[in-house]
Amino acid sequence: MAMTAPPPRKYNPGFLTDDELIASFCVRTNEFGSIVEILRECTGSSNQHQIVIGPRGSGKTSLLLRVAAEVRRDAGLSAAFFPVVFAEESYEVATAGEFWLECLARLADQAPQREDGAELRLTVEDLRTIRDDRTLGERCLAALLDFSDRDGRRLVLMVENLNMMFRDMADPDAGWRLRRTLQTEPRIILLASATSRFAEIDQPKQAFYDLFRALTLHPLDTNECADLWEAVSGRCAPQDTIRSLEILTGGSPRLLAILARFGGGLSFHELMADLLNLIDDHTEYFKGHLESLPAQERRVYLALADLWKPALTKEIADRARLETSKCSAQLTRLVERGAVQVAGGTIRRKHYYLNERLYNIYYLLRRKRGPDRLIEALIHFMASYYSPPELKDIGVRIAREAATQEAEMRSLHQAVFEKLMELPALARHREELLAVAPPHSMQLLDQDSEHLGIAETMLAAAGELLAKAGIFHGQDQLEDALATYDDLARHFGESDIPDVSALVAIGFLTKGAIFDQLDRQEDALSAYDEVVDRLDSIGTSNILDQIMNMMVEDDDIIDELRSVQDIPKEAIDSWIEMAPLIAAGDAPASSMFIAAALIAKGEILLGLNRPEEALATYDDVMHRFEESTVSALIELVAAAVGNKGAALNRLGRLEEALTVYNEVVHRFDRSET
Repeated sequence: MAMTAPPPRKYNPGFLTDDELIASFCVRTNEFGSIVEILRECTGSSNQHQIVIGPRGSGKTSLLLRVAAEVRRDAGLSAAFFPVVFAEESYEVATAGEFWLECLARLADQAPQREDGAELRLTVEDLRTIRDDRTLGERCLAALLDFSDRDGRRLVLMVENLNMMFRDMADPDAGWRLRRTLQTEPRIILLASATSRFAEIDQPKQAFYDLFRALTLHPLDTNECADLWEAVSGRCAPQDTIRSLEILTGGSPRLLAILARFGGGLSFHELMADLLNLIDDHTEYFKGHLESLPAQERRVYLALADLWKPALTKEIADRARLETSKCSAQLTRLVERGAVQVAGGTIRRKHYYLNERLYNIYYLLRRKRGPDRLIEALIHFMASYYSPPELKDIGVRIAREAATQEAEMRSLHQAVFEKLMELPALARHREELLAVAPPHSMQLLDQDSEHLGIAETMLAAAGELLAKAGIFHGQDQLEDALATYDDLARHFGESDIPDVSALVAIGFLTKGAIFDQLDRQEDALSAYDEVVDRLDSIGTSNILDQIMNMMVEDDDIIDELRSVQDIPKEAIDSWIEMAPLIAAGDAPASSMFIAAALIAKGEILLGLNRPEEALATYDDVMHRFEESTVSALIELVAAAVGNKGAALNRLGRLEEALTVYNEVVHRFDRSET
């Protein structure tokens, strides 16, 4: 059971007591265990120094402080080590001598109160008067080592933002001086953090090259987000909500903790006030993140924040008023920093998105005032923060509130309600919301267009989920892709709108390929059966025809299909050939998808050594399409016949297999005429 975290401190977990820190520490546990394990091994004549690398808000400070707390409370560790914790920003350190002075000052503050406590503080004040940096460094280091000898423990220096410290160093020789000490002095261990990798640790000719064991903090995964959410908020959230929050925050522990403290009120006034307070309370944090970026990178980052959608390099370059080549270089750097992610697209036309999308809301609210922008920010936030049932409840409450408002506020309520109605997540609740819609809202109650509106909304929502799953699949995040395809089936699997059902069928087709890749063959077989059953029930579908037509016009779609190894090359080639025929009205696109699903099913059955069932599947392909005159379908039938021959051969029915193989030759000959 997760423990509720202590009262929030905006930025600095250093204000927490050891007990509070330990109680609230629920993620980064693997990294914590790894650091402590390496620390326990520092018993010989040399030490393994470590550095934790991660962007702002990724949990570096909490992790280092948790290690310090463990050193203090664990009997074995506390007998061997004494943690000396630096401040998160040590702005006054510009030389090697000042580094050791800062270390001694921190030790004087943190050493147990005893007879030498006052002596340490007096020593620090005395050494501050030394102007020669080498003398300063030697004297401070001697005092540190003297303390270590008297105390019988090694000093673990916990230094935050080492990359920024060295960026501001005035002494070019400082790194080498520190390296010599760290390599030769077993009484000193360095456990540092950095917001990114930097030259001093990466380049062979630099001082800290190959000195540290580097530990990179990656964004929290969905389960870790759920654990942190429960620990901070004291409540559980549905899996789809957690996944949305993971996307909104980019898996940043700090941003997720900020959102976990967001108010739970569902009224329009409460939501608006809470969102504005959230942004205002954390403006310093948001600004600090932006100001830490170099000027050109910041310009590109803000252009992407303003676009608020997965965008191509050219779109971002146009918004940032930069040449495309320069913008591309800055995007590469932002991706390396973890500030921007590639969110789909193709190899030649990548889509980019902010990794921590809460910055979109911050930028929108801080830069562009006015009710339209406020509503836009609120809707984007709610769509990411709340589950569909919660959004529906919010919509109902806003509609009811509107009736009690004066004209100006009633208009604002209506605008928010209308924007909510456009959200794909609320497509299945549309009729229920229409029943309580505020008076005079757009044309929401226009009965002549109501069904069309619902169909279009559901189709857009299904398409959005299908695209989202495709992005996960393209990034090899297979479990996330499967979960999103499950959402598609759960929300729209019972729809009687043909185009919506067709998109659900495509989802099952891709699920089958993923299941096969994950060696979940029984699940794959069920998915392929779903494809056939659903497409059989709807017959033709405009949306499938449009997809095939797009393949005629867009080479990038073909490139992207070819890059997905789970789709057989023969199927892609057949789809491409089929597309012009569909455009000319010669065949329904659903035929190609059914044929592809059946052939894939047959191949799995053969792999499972179930040749009788495979035979039945290939016979189904032949029965359905053997009279077709479309060459692409003829080739698929020929492929099915060839696989049938393999199944017969597996069963020892060699004469029948030879007959089938001859039929393959005949069918291929026919397809070429």
